[in-house]
Amino acid sequence: MVTITRSAADELKSIFKAEASMEPADCGLRIYVAGMGDHGIMYGLRLDNARHDHDLVLDLSGIMTLIDEKIAPSVQNIVIDFTDTHDGRGFVINDPYLCCGHR
Repeated sequence: MVTITRSAADELKSIFKAEASMEPADCGLRIYVAGMGDHGIMYGLRLDNARHDHDLVLDLSGIMTLIDEKIAPSVQNIVIDFTDTHDGRGFVINDPYLCCGHR
């Protein structure tokens, strides 16, 4: 299914520790559909501690990951990474089936 790289997991754990409004054990990463782009579905990421009946709850690299079961088939191959380069820092969602590589 979804892969979270070590660098992304480490950054998420740091964010969870710094987020005062969330208990560390309840912190999760929600993957959601953010819209449609030129190359298909665009996904978004957000911190979330609300679980819904239709959520798949996965432990990926030590990160509680929440995915609506309706979009689960479309996220099977994505890789969530964190980059920190001279161009900037942030999370990147890669899908090997997109022609341009990044969303």
